[in-house]
Amino acid sequence: MKVKTKNIILYGMGDIFGGGSFIVIGTLFLLFLTDVVGLKPSYAGLVLVIGKIWDAISDPLMGYISDNTKSKFGRRRVYFLVGIFPIFLSFFLLWYPFSGSSQLSLFLYYSFAYILFSTVYTLVMVPYTALNAEMTEDFKIRTKLTGSRIMFSQISALISGVLPKLIIDSAKTKSEGFLKMGITFGILYAIPWIFVFLGTFEKVKVSSKKESSGNLFTIFKNKMFRLHMLMYIFAYTAMDILMALFIYYLTYYLGKENLFSICMGSILIFQIISLPLYVKISNKFGKARAYQIGLSIWVLGMTLLFLLPKSTSNVVLIINSAIVGMGLSAGVMIPWAMIPTIVDIDELITTKKRAGLYSGMMTLIRKIVQAVTLFLLGVFLDLIGYVPNTTQSETTLLWLRLSFFLFPVILLILGIIVSLKYKITPEIHKLLMNKLNDFRNGKTEVDENTKEIIEKVTGYKYESLYKAD
Repeated sequence: MKVKTKNIILYGMGDIFGGGSFIVIGTLFLLFLTDVVGLKPSYAGLVLVIGKIWDAISDPLMGYISDNTKSKFGRRRVYFLVGIFPIFLSFFLLWYPFSGSSQLSLFLYYSFAYILFSTVYTLVMVPYTALNAEMTEDFKIRTKLTGSRIMFSQISALISGVLPKLIIDSAKTKSEGFLKMGITFGILYAIPWIFVFLGTFEKVKVSSKKESSGNLFTIFKNKMFRLHMLMYIFAYTAMDILMALFIYYLTYYLGKENLFSICMGSILIFQIISLPLYVKISNKFGKARAYQIGLSIWVLGMTLLFLLPKSTSNVVLIINSAIVGMGLSAGVMIPWAMIPTIVDIDELITTKKRAGLYSGMMTLIRKIVQAVTLFLLGVFLDLIGYVPNTTQSETTLLWLRLSFFLFPVILLILGIIVSLKYKITPEIHKLLMNKLNDFRNGKTEVDENTKEIIEKVTGYKYESLYKAD
């Protein structure tokens, strides 16, 4: 079955949920728990960490289950149907203003709600991420599928970064506003999966044997995955800190809470606008180079925001937000665009198609990164003396400002350093794909240059992977 334009578009719609939900949670959930629900910041952060204990089991398990599922709808797509209503319910419950009589009851309710949301997210997003490699083996079509996914993700991020606060502010009370927002976005994230299901297919046939070999930790033997994982963690942790602290920075340091939606819109619009630029850089110079350029621009933007005085004009603030968005675009896009290549390298090592296992690990890492980050930020807010809904002390404001700048910038610099070791260029990728196709057909003879490249990207001696004919 040929992948048509409509398939590419409908496939991409799945990341309306993936790209949008984490923006809403990353920007507003900690504030909701502390300032609306009344949960202590450290307890609020702990809510997110509790969910990760379950995720450590459910995410890789779902990857294994997805790799070995058999149904008339395929091993990936069946979960899109199963997940439609749970997506709405789980997102809605996150923002329900539960009126517990104690900190413990509040903590238990929101821990349950977040665990439920994380489980539903895993149910649909692990098979969805793995589906790309099974709709086609064509590199260009895979790139288009990834590009469609990222575009919908960033459009959703724009909507999810701007509209929720407007809905919340339009309500009579904050608790009512968050509830309306939860219902609205629960529907928005659930409905697209009908179209994703109808517009996708699974071209690769599933054999009677189980695809996944070994255990979860075998994927860490993939050298490029280890580098890719660090690049992913550094960029996304920096993003989570930025998104979580931005509203505190605007509200309590600059005194411009009313500009939050506009500044987030500026960040996310320029994130989308910059996407074609990084696609071109990736295709010509490699994804690591695009990552390095983007993160450097991001560091510049964070520096400019940090240097803003309290009397800064709204226009300057919005322009600086746009610069951050230009850099953030690469940090968000590049790690996910690398996944198909990482899976191909894994096939060189194992001779297995284990997209589901990698998808499960990526989903797990994404949720752990955000949960641990928000937990530590919650503890940090307690330590610096943050008190909700009141004027903060000068010491608290100083620490807010420093953490908003230093934490992300340090992580971005580390990401750039690690990316210097990621040596896969378009030319090397083309060579690897040609040889992978040869290996699939039993042709294992290679010249010395190819042998050296394979050993470089896999981290294995060639003789331990294949025996020459």
